[in-house]
Amino acid sequence: MVIIFLMTKSQPVGRWCSEAEVRQIIGPAGAAALIDIISGGWQAFVDEGRSRRRRTRAGIVWEGMIERADRDLRDNFEGVRKVPLPESAGYVLCERILLRFKKHDRSMRATNVPTVVQRVLNRQGHFDDMPDLAHVTCGYVLDKAEAGIEKWIVARPVRHKNEWVIDLKDLAAGTLAPVQPILSGLDGGEEDAPLPSIRRRAEEGGGDR
Repeated sequence: MVIIFLMTKSQPVGRWCSEAEVRQIIGPAGAAALIDIISGGWQAFVDEGRSRRRRTRAGIVWEGMIERADRDLRDNFEGVRKVPLPESAGYVLCERILLRFKKHDRSMRATNVPTVVQRVLNRQGHFDDMPDLAHVTCGYVLDKAEAGIEKWIVARPVRHKNEWVIDLKDLAAGTLAPVQPILSGLDGGEEDAPLPSIRRRAEEGGGDR
């Protein structure tokens, strides 16, 4: 049963993470890759050229994002691995955060079907074999006409609201400072320690892609 794979209600919540930490882990190169992945997923729907219900459209975009993330994120960046989730998939970055691709509404909250998995993650729980990974969502916000993508974001959802949101366009441009400063020492002093970052793999023969 899926319940066995998930945390029990009595278990502690998952690992805390700050906006600053996630900005450092993803970095400008990672943000640029995520923007391309999200845009490519949306373009897969556009190229289909068919009118779809919102949920069906979101599913097509999600599949496009996962296909591109496997190729452009998992295979091209060090510090990234894919993990299967019940009826979904996630990407572990630097063994610190679990990133899932999602559609977000105009309030920048991820839109989800209320499955058992989603209810656990909304409480910021964790999977039994990933107890030290903080959960973030990554994806797109459509414009008011739902004709195209207005924002590319990473968000930290906790109990049906976001603790913070990162604009991937800003991060790709090199903005590493958090929008919401954090209190020193709130994360057990980890903010003062060197943080890892995902990095593009060097091409064979030397040099970065």
